Amino acid sequence: MKLSRRKIGTVLGAAFVTGAAHAQFGALLGGGGDKGSGNIETDVKNFLDLSVNIERTLYSASLAIIAAFQSEEERAKSQASLEEIKKSTDPKEAGARFQAVSESTSAQMKKLSASTDLADKTKNLSEAKQKQVAVGVGNFLLGALQAKDLLPSGQAVMKGVSSNPMNITKVIPVKDALPRLASAISLAADTIPQFVKVLQGANISVPAPTSKSTAEPINEI
Repeated sequence: MKLSRRKIGTVLGAAFVTGAAHAQFGALLGGGGDKGSGNIETDVKNFLDLSVNIERTLYSASLAIIAAFQSEEERAKSQASLEEIKKSTDPKEAGARFQAVSESTSAQMKKLSASTDLADKTKNLSEAKQKQVAVGVGNFLLGALQAKDLLPSGQAVMKGVSSNPMNITKVIPVKDALPRLASAISLAADTIPQFVKVLQGANISVPAPTSKSTAEPINEI
């Protein structure tokens, strides 16, 4: 299925609203969300197992997008960041690396998507780099939609802490991950439609993600 700007607007419009509502820690404690298992350790583990994979998809994708437009020196740094987040499995270590990549790539994605010459830059990329951007855009959109689906589970974990503050230290990785997921949803809504537009202008399509979609591997950028 061809991914149109209208389609992106529809799916990300709902995602953005959900993400914005969960962006602040106070809102996360406020209520709502899926019911957990009743065991805080299990709920935290279940959330982090999913969130680490989703964030790895998101930040690998963002690095792939921006690296396609970078100089060789800048691209080498992005490749190093990609390798770091791919090998990070411990939630605390992974969270720190995800935070760093999120901060470094968010502004760059916004700047690229808003640049008046993005279409020309994209058309002038090699075929391999154009495909890299398309894979990054598709993976980022998929990750944003998965993040939107995961947010209620994290909200439920945080709500549980409000009734038992003794568990606060156990949920710190969840507390830290939730704003990043919400920010990624917002970033997708702000930038992905423009990237899709210029890709389509270069006759490159981005498939619309579904519930059965899986991210394409990104190993080298």
